[in-house]
Amino acid sequence: MISSQLSTESSVLSTNGIERSLPPECFAKVFPFHFVFNRNLEILQAGKVLQRIAPEGLMGGQVDDFFQIQRPKVALEFDALLKKSKKLFLIESIHRGFQLKGQLMPIESEDVIFFIGSLWVTDLSDLKGYGVKLKDFATHEPTSDFLYLLQARSTALSDTTHMAEELAAKQVELEQTLQMVQEKNHNLQATLKQLETTQEQLIQSEKMASLGQLIAGIAHEINTPLGAIRSSVENISDFLERNLGALPTFFQALTGDCQQLFSELLDSANQDLVILSSREKRKLKRGNIRMLEAEGIDQADDVADTLAELNYLEEIEAIVPRLQSAEGRQTLDMAYQFSTLLNSTKTIKTATDKAAKVVFALKSYSHFDHTGQKSPTNLIYDIETVLTLYQSQLKNGVEVIRNYDPIPSVSCFHDELSQVWTNLIHNALQAMDYQGTLTLDVQHHENQVQVKIADSGQGIPAEVMPKIFQPFFTTKPPGEGSGLGLDIVHKIVKKHEGDISVVSEPGKTQFTVSIPLT
Repeated sequence: MISSQLSTESSVLSTNGIERSLPPECFAKVFPFHFVFNRNLEILQAGKVLQRIAPEGLMGGQVDDFFQIQRPKVALEFDALLKKSKKLFLIESIHRGFQLKGQLMPIESEDVIFFIGSLWVTDLSDLKGYGVKLKDFATHEPTSDFLYLLQARSTALSDTTHMAEELAAKQVELEQTLQMVQEKNHNLQATLKQLETTQEQLIQSEKMASLGQLIAGIAHEINTPLGAIRSSVENISDFLERNLGALPTFFQALTGDCQQLFSELLDSANQDLVILSSREKRKLKRGNIRMLEAEGIDQADDVADTLAELNYLEEIEAIVPRLQSAEGRQTLDMAYQFSTLLNSTKTIKTATDKAAKVVFALKSYSHFDHTGQKSPTNLIYDIETVLTLYQSQLKNGVEVIRNYDPIPSVSCFHDELSQVWTNLIHNALQAMDYQGTLTLDVQHHENQVQVKIADSGQGIPAEVMPKIFQPFFTTKPPGEGSGLGLDIVHKIVKKHEGDISVVSEPGKTQFTVSIPLT
C-alpha cells in the first residue's frame, strides 16, 4: 500500500551512515494530526486523530477540498509549496474550522509532501467543539499544560486587578501607589495575553518542550509576588475601612507635642533598620521597659514592643513624657498603623518588580525573530535570561558560579542560541538532580566568544559519549526525552560556524561552545 510505504520511509533517519527507522504506528502516534499528499494534491495518508475529526472522504481526497492555507501567502500548488517548505504553516479546515500549525517536509524520492504539525488552539473550550480530547495529543506536546496554565493565570490576574481597583476607590492619597499596581498588573496581563499568541513563534518542538517543563516554576515565581501584593492590598484596605472616617478628627485633635511625636515616630520607621544583635536588642528593650515602668506607663512591655517595631530602640527618654497621656498612647498606636501601611506599599513595589523581571525574561525567551537575519547579541544577557526562567529550580539546592569576562556583542541568530543555552543548562540541572554546582564561564578569545557550562553530576559514561549528539539518542526513561536536544544544539552551533565539545568525568561534565563574533 502506498500509505504504508510512506509511513515507513518517512520515518527513516540516517546518522553517520547508520539508518534508523520509526515504525508507521509509532510515527502516527507521535504525529496524530499529520497528512501526506502527492503532486496531484491527493491525500495519501493522515494521522488517526485528523481522520476522525475531518469530514468523511479525507483519505484519497484533494487537499484543496478540505483545507485552505492561512499563512504563509502561497498558492495551493505542489511546486509553490515546495519553495515555502521551510516556512511555518497555518492551515484551516474548510468544513470544520479547526486550524493546524506546523511545517512541510518534502520527500523528493517519493514526490510527496508531509505536513507535520498539530492542532492550534488557545483555549480548552475549543477542543470540545472539534471533538478532540487532551489524550489525542502526542506525549511530547505541551499544549494541554499550556492551556491549563493560561486559564489559571487569567483567573489570578482578574482577582488581583479587582482588589487593586477597590483600594484605589477608598484612598485618594494612595492613588499613585495603587496606579502603579494597576499598571504593573495590566502589563502582566498584557504580557500573558501575548504569551497566548507566541506559540506560532515557538516552532521548534524542543523549545516548546523546555517551556512546558518550566511553566510550573514560572507560575510559582509570578504567583508568589502576586500573593504578596494581594496580602498588602488587604492590609491597606483593612486600615482604610477601620480608620478612614476617623483620620480627619484624629489629626485635628492632635496637640502640637503629639503632632511632633507622630512625625518623629514615622521618621524613625522610615529610616534604615538599626542593625543590632539579638542580645543587644533584648538589652535595649529591657532598659526601655524599666524606664517606661519608672515613669508609670501602663503596659510598658507592649509599648516597648511597639517602639521596637517603629525602629525606635535608643534614646526613648525624649518621648517618654508624651506617652504618659491617653493622647500620646493613641498617637503611638496610629503611628504604628501608618508604618504598617507604608511597609505594605514597599512590599507591593518589591513584588511587582520581581514579577516584572520574570515576565520580561519570559518575553525575551519566547520571542521569535521572523526576519531570519543575524543581529548583535549579548550572550551573557541571554544566558541570564534562561537562568531567570529556571530560578524556581535553582534556588533550592543549586549553587550557580558565574565567571563572566567582558565580551563584545556577537552577530548571531538570537532565538536559536537561546535554545542552545536552555538545552545545556536544562541537561546540566537534570544530570545532578537539581542538587549541586552549576558553573558558567564566558570568555573572549580573539575572534570568538567561548561559553562553558559545567555541572557536578555523575558524568557521562565513556561508552555513551560518542552518541550524545546523534538524533533520537537519549539515556532518559521513556517519555522524558526526545533525544533531539543535543542534536538541535549541535546543528545550531554548526549553523553559526562555531564548535561544541564536551569533557566528562565522575563528578563533572563540561560543554564548551565557541561562537564567532560575526
